Amino acid sequence: MADANLETKPDFIKDLDIILSSHTILVNARQSLHILFNTTPYGCAKNYPVAVVHEAKRIKEEDTLAYFKDNYLLDEDGYSHEEYPLSDLANISTNAPKYVQNVGYMLATEKKMPEPTFFNKLKGDYWKKLKSVEGLEAVIDFSALSVEASDCEAEAALRTIIRKRKEVHQLKKIAFIWIVEINGENANVNTVMKHYFEEDVMIVNNGRKNYYVGWSTPLQSINMRYFVCAPQNGE
Repeated sequence: MADANLETKPDFIKDLDIILSSHTILVNARQSLHILFNTTPYGCAKNYPVAVVHEAKRIKEEDTLAYFKDNYLLDEDGYSHEEYPLSDLANISTNAPKYVQNVGYMLATEKKMPEPTFFNKLKGDYWKKLKSVEGLEAVIDFSALSVEASDCEAEAALRTIIRKRKEVHQLKKIAFIWIVEINGENANVNTVMKHYFEEDVMIVNNGRKNYYVGWSTPLQSINMRYFVCAPQNGE
């Protein structure tokens, strides 16, 4: 059950607790969380785009560049657009995944997901990044670790995700949730959770699976200065 006090949890964490503890074992929560959130007031999208390549000269593969041009994904000057329909962004994710950045899941305050808009700060930027988080509630990233995973392995997985999310500066303004699915128990993961999320952690059991959950409201509040495992190679 949850480690954090029920009264202090955000509503979306209370809903997540119910979702993870009660879904049928026939459903893979890691792959279908957006569907499980249908029972809540929130919108939830899988692989929500938060950045898209800024300009044609960054696209190195001829066939990929042709894909962008043939589908009018670039303007006349070879720059990506500030807005795309979600369907276009989904197609880019399928056909040119290295040129779009997606988060695992995005939670919205309402059922209808906001369509993202993008901007670049400098002319030479590699990415156009998410311009606004209006209507967005939280980024959710899901990992699967083994019962043998060390605290160093868990920490490395989490820090990699956090660094990537903080690169898109707007995401720092909303909540961040990390869920680790384990077929059993792992005290090391719980140690890492409490180090980075302090009291905002819970363990949710569903059959043989345990979901270790940590959250920060907002992402910006996570302190990356201190480690569970001493860093190597000067991280």
